[in-house]
Amino acid sequence: MDITAEQLKDIKNIIKDAIKEAAPEPPKATMTIKECAKYSGIGKDKLMELAHSSNSDFPAFRVGSKFLINRQMFITWLEKVAQEGRAL
Repeated sequence: MDITAEQLKDIKNIIKDAIKEAAPEPPKATMTIKECAKYSGIGKDKLMELAHSSNSDFPAFRVGSKFLINRQMFITWLEKVAQEGRAL
């Protein structure tokens, strides 16, 4: 059975797409409030309250009008909050 150049091209594209789906992308360094809420299970309102608090150690910063949360610092912050037994 002979394979045409067009069929070969289609097969290559299918393989490329399958590899992209199988290999997860590394997580972004930052999360939006919505992404952080989904990731952590903490409500968006509570995250916004923490982000707006000036005397908080919450790892958020502003880019324009939106808040971003550093993923690695957030994980460390969660561990610290859990160890201290703090209530949010």
